[in-house]
Amino acid sequence: DAAAFGPPGFRVYKKMSDVADPGPSLTWVFLDEREDSINDGEFVVGMFGYADKPNQWVIVDFPASYHNRAGGLSFVDGHSEIRKWRDPRTMPALKPGRSLNLYVASANNPDVFWLMERTTRKSN
Repeated sequence: DAAAFGPPGFRVYKKMSDVADPGPSLTWVFLDEREDSINDGEFVVGMFGYADKPNQWVIVDFPASYHNRAGGLSFVDGHSEIRKWRDPRTMPALKPGRSLNLYVASANNPDVFWLMERTTRKSN
């Protein structure tokens, strides 16, 4: 699926030794996804426009914001974080029983950039 959610050339981590950049403490493994964003068994961070074309940034799947506009993430090195989301586009109003539109433009969204920074890197 990786090729469908960003330009070619980004790493897909398949084993621990692959996670060299951005490194284990900066690569998330699990996170809370919003109930109205769940459509499959994965959470996708689109890498379009990373890192210097913020007008191309998109939200493919939406992280949860159930904890005072924040969501939980765990990282490869074993630590976890609660991330407070900043941009309202990351936290649209919850409409129980209805699905969100996914894969939406979100230019200059600092939350999208934060997730991209902690997802993958270009292959060498």
